[in-house]
Amino acid sequence: MALLAVLAAVSAQAQTVRIVLRWKDVPSARGYELQIARDSEFVDVVLQTRTATPGYRWEQMPTATHWWRVRSFDAEGRPSEWSKPRTVSVDMVVPLPKSPADKAQLTCGEEVTFELEASPLIAEYLVLLSSGGGPARELKSKSPTLSAGRLPPGRWSWKSKGVDLKARVSEEGPSRGFTVRVGAPRPRPVADVTWGAPEVTLGWSEVPCATSYLIEATSDRGERVSIASRQPQHAFKAGQPGDYRWRVAGVGEDGAAGEWSPESVIHVRLPAPVAKPEDLAVPAELAWSPSAGASSYKVELTDGDFTAPRYQASVTATHWRSPELAPATWRWRVTAADALGHTSPPSEPRSFVVRPLVLARAQLLTPAADAALPVGAEVDVAWSQLADANGYEVELDGAVVQRVRSPSMRLSAPPPGLHALRVRGVAKGQCPWSDRREFYVGTPTVTSADIEQRGEEVQVRLLDARGRAVLVVTPSLSVQQGHLSAPALKDGRWVADWSPPPGGHDVLVVSERDFKAVRELHADRDAPFAVGLHAGAIFNGAAVTSPSGVLSVMWRMPWLGQHLTLELRGGLFHAGAALEVGGGQLAASAWLVPVSLLVEWSQRVGDFRLRGGLGPALQIAALRVGPDAAPALAPGLEVLLALARSLGPGSISVEVAYLFGRVDTPLAKLNAGGVSLRLGYVLDVPLGARP
Repeated sequence: MALLAVLAAVSAQAQTVRIVLRWKDVPSARGYELQIARDSEFVDVVLQTRTATPGYRWEQMPTATHWWRVRSFDAEGRPSEWSKPRTVSVDMVVPLPKSPADKAQLTCGEEVTFELEASPLIAEYLVLLSSGGGPARELKSKSPTLSAGRLPPGRWSWKSKGVDLKARVSEEGPSRGFTVRVGAPRPRPVADVTWGAPEVTLGWSEVPCATSYLIEATSDRGERVSIASRQPQHAFKAGQPGDYRWRVAGVGEDGAAGEWSPESVIHVRLPAPVAKPEDLAVPAELAWSPSAGASSYKVELTDGDFTAPRYQASVTATHWRSPELAPATWRWRVTAADALGHTSPPSEPRSFVVRPLVLARAQLLTPAADAALPVGAEVDVAWSQLADANGYEVELDGAVVQRVRSPSMRLSAPPPGLHALRVRGVAKGQCPWSDRREFYVGTPTVTSADIEQRGEEVQVRLLDARGRAVLVVTPSLSVQQGHLSAPALKDGRWVADWSPPPGGHDVLVVSERDFKAVRELHADRDAPFAVGLHAGAIFNGAAVTSPSGVLSVMWRMPWLGQHLTLELRGGLFHAGAALEVGGGQLAASAWLVPVSLLVEWSQRVGDFRLRGGLGPALQIAALRVGPDAAPALAPGLEVLLALARSLGPGSISVEVAYLFGRVDTPLAKLNAGGVSLRLGYVLDVPLGARP
């Protein structure tokens, strides 16, 4: 059984190394036996194994030459002869370059790193680096990544080599090249420049390896200029308005320009015009100072913002007359432009106010207000003259009936009824209408009356069928019991004063020709008599506090609208003290009954009634000092202030009173006065009042 053995591959991938041995398959073979030895006689066998397939993967990387052979077995286990021995040898491996890529562009100032394909067959990696045909520089590293540091600008070439595990140096790999060039500067922004202004400074960031800089500027007219600078800045002055695009590149020691920066733009603008104060006549005269180099001007006028101006104009002069402007706050600005279309910044906006031309309001002189005119009569209408008016419009009952130039006219026979008249001037501005003036033709028919009672005042308004006030006739007003003054016209109403009868109840009759209206009148008066009961405490100068009660009878006198009240009051309180006599204590006490007659003034304040009074008082006292007792009378004076609110058939009341009084007897001397605070109820007794 013959075999043909073949060495298939020796490969190194990543960190895994394998040797694959293959041979031709024998059709009748049921298996194979493989031997690997260090010698060709197979005395020093390092591997002997069987396999069912015509191949074997040896997971060992030899460092010296080995020999291998193979034989087959048939179905009965009989072996064939060994194949002819073959060798397994290790060739030198050249590391493949990975980066930098061939013809790469590298930036000066950055570290240059070489990366090679890693192999476990290589013990040391070499890089041969040269520039401009000069001597090669050798880099060595156990790692497949080697650093050359920062390289100067220029063209560079490099090759890779490897040293295997037996210290054998491989041949050089393929040559690669790269270029180190100066990096691109970063321009600094430049604000817009006004033509004719001082020089502007162009600036940029410094870049490594640059010994100078090259500036290239191009105008929008197509002019181009190149400028060299030793510093990272340069003074620039534009000869003409326009846009100048510029860029800058660093120049290395070899004189080669590096990478260009991004383009930057300098806007050289015409000087902005200076707006002058406006002539506020309408139309407005707008003017501005001339701008150097300008051949035309664009004027913008708006009553909002400049995104959508109401008016725009292009003029060659330095002034412009606006159209007629509506009343508003107007803003305007102007921009200069040269013959090539280069513009200036807009001028500072200015504003002015167009106010509505409002003429004086005409005042109607005739007819008189609410005049009653006979049917068929002509109506003379006259009004005050307006100095700025070109004419006048007369409106009757909502429609303009005539336009006249003089401040008077005559209406011919208006129909019977109520008419409304007004007039206004005619001019360029807005003219307000005069106040509306109403007059009657004929006598209006009264169909209803609006009657109001406000206290003791009666107000009547006569109305026609359309609900309009009838002021040309005077109504007849009368009452059944009280007294009523003659009516007087005030603010469109007939007003009369009513004097109520004693019962406070009356009937008002309003009549005007065939019309009659009746209304009940009620006087808002308190009951003439009242009984009050109050309880509280009294405080005197001796710091004696005592419960106190007062019973009173009040008569609200009918004079002065029941503001005067006569009140009879009787009270009761007790006072006591302990006296030091001869080293002992002696009890002293007194019962006092004050009786006073007060004259009071009362006044309603919203839902409350405020009452204050003053009157003489007499105090009846019963004194007791120890076993001795004595009666006494003491005159005095009482002052009262009370606040009441209606509640039920009367009112709840709070009162503060001060009683002046002193009891002086041989038995004792007693301060019988003091300040009292009491809460009580006043019950109205409607004797003689209306039910």
